Amino acid sequence: MPIADTLPEGELNGRMFFYSRFTEAQYTASGGIQGLPSGFYQTQLLLLGAVYYGLTTNDELVLLPSMISTFSSSNGQNLYGTGLNDFTFGIKHRWVIQDPNSWRPSVATPFLITLPTTTWLGTPVPKGGLPPLSVVPSTHFGSYALTTGLFIRKNVKPFRLYSDFFYTFNVPTNGVLPGKTAEQQIQYGDLAQYRFGVEDVFNDETGFGAILEFVGLSGLPFSIDGIGPSVTPTNFNLMGLQPTIEYNLTTRLMFSAGVLLPVFGNNEYMAVIPNFSLWYYWGAVNGKLMPR
Repeated sequence: MPIADTLPEGELNGRMFFYSRFTEAQYTASGGIQGLPSGFYQTQLLLLGAVYYGLTTNDELVLLPSMISTFSSSNGQNLYGTGLNDFTFGIKHRWVIQDPNSWRPSVATPFLITLPTTTWLGTPVPKGGLPPLSVVPSTHFGSYALTTGLFIRKNVKPFRLYSDFFYTFNVPTNGVLPGKTAEQQIQYGDLAQYRFGVEDVFNDETGFGAILEFVGLSGLPFSIDGIGPSVTPTNFNLMGLQPTIEYNLTTRLMFSAGVLLPVFGNNEYMAVIPNFSLWYYWGAVNGKLMPR
């Protein structure tokens, strides 16, 4: 999960996330579950690099390059291949630093821009599709996007509590949607992504711990530019629950692994999303890494 606290000035954190998305069924408009259409399948593998750099005490540079592999078939048409995914970058600003002696949490805001690298480079992805639910920010493949939101974090021993919210506007684009024969202006509804998590580190020496995380994504039936969505259905919801374990491989190299299980949804596909990550810390303050 992204967190509200920022890296100390001059400290660099590089993290690799590995996601797999196995589509199992589809949700109806009312939230029921039904089988996939005959001949339909879709699997995604996504490698996300998350790089954070402490610019100041309260400002952090965010770089999110990624690659994606798609293996899918729909209406007798196959889509296979690997390439660069859309690229996101921006800045996170921390407005409030948590107080260890009260309930005051850390509060931060991200300002992110997503570039449609998949369109520029011809990466084989479902037009207008979405990455695995765990990936943040979630944006429609192949369109410019602007994302802001709110991060909240509070350490209450022995737990660390997290919450974050992303609001994404996908800039209208032109293209041919699946099932269509002519190019049209494509307007997606805005996306609201929300997450809540609780973490407990059982052993401070080894970093062995666990996280339980709730994740939700909603496709809204409107957009902040005032143009109604041109895709159908005009809205959807996805919710999942993920247990995660984590461990320090060295003093600087950390590892975590989990699986996001579907809980509820409508007007979208139901998928199971196993994932794991490795992250490494460079730089230090006075020769030591500063814990957050």
